[in-house]
Amino acid sequence: MSTSRTSLPVLWLTASRKGSNYDAYRPNYTDETTNEVKRMLYSGSQNDSSMTVLELGAGTGKFTQKITSKLSDTVTYIATEPMSDFLKILKYNCPEVETKQCATENIPIDDGSIKGIVAAQSFHWFSTKTSLDEMHRVLTENGNVVLLWNFNDRNVDWINQLLNRIDKNRTDPCRYHGKEWKTAIDAHLGFMFVEQKITQGQVFKGDVEFMLRHCSTHSGLQKLEKKDKETELDEIRKILTTHPETKGKDIIEFPFFTDIYLYRKVAKK
Repeated sequence: MSTSRTSLPVLWLTASRKGSNYDAYRPNYTDETTNEVKRMLYSGSQNDSSMTVLELGAGTGKFTQKITSKLSDTVTYIATEPMSDFLKILKYNCPEVETKQCATENIPIDDGSIKGIVAAQSFHWFSTKTSLDEMHRVLTENGNVVLLWNFNDRNVDWINQLLNRIDKNRTDPCRYHGKEWKTAIDAHLGFMFVEQKITQGQVFKGDVEFMLRHCSTHSGLQKLEKKDKETELDEIRKILTTHPETKGKDIIEFPFFTDIYLYRKVAKK
C-alpha cells in the first residue's frame, strides 16, 4: 500500500516545496483528457448541475484550472492540497476556486456532501485505507472518483533510458507505474471499478535545459544531495545530446499519455 503524502520522508517534503518548479516544468492536460474527466464525473446518477466536486492533492492547480474551465458555473469546486508552497501557487492560479489545506486522512467536509472526487497525478501518494475511508465518507451515494496520471511511452528508447536513469534513484514506493494505489482501492469494499481510458496527452516541448529542469522535478532526483543530483543530470544530458533521436535537436518533443480511471462509491458490505 502506498505511503501517505502527509508522512513522506523529510527530503521529499523539502523538495516538494519548490512548487514553482513543478508548476513550470510539468506537463498540463489536453482538452480531450479534461472532457473525459468531466464525462466521468457526471456519469451514472451524478448529473446534477449544482453538484459539488472535491479535488484531492491539487498541487499547483494545473488540472484544477483545466477542469473548472469545463464545468458549469453552478458546480461548487473545492481543491485541497496539504503542502503550503503548492497551496500558495494553487490559490494564485485558481483565485475563484475554494481551497483547503488538509491531509486526505482528515478531510474537513461533511458526510455525503460530495458527488465527485478527482485526483490528478496524486492518488498514489495517499492511497491508504484511512484516506479511502475518508473519501467514502464525504461522497454521496453512488458518488464518482476519477483518478488520472500523465505518463510517458517507455517503448521509445531514449525516453526509457531517461526514465530508467531517474527511477534508479527512487527509494519510495509511491509510484503510478507500480500500481500499489490500484491494489489499495480495488481491495476497499466501498468502491467499485467502472472504467479506464487512455487519452493522448500533451506533447511537452523544450530544449535540453528545459528537459533537465523537468527531470529535476521528479522525486528520484529531488531527494539527492546537490553533487549527486548534478551527476545524474549530467548523465541525462548525455542521453539527450547523444541519442540518435534527440541529438542536435534545438527542440525535443516529449510526448505524454493520460491514464484515467473511474471508480464509484458503493455501500460497504
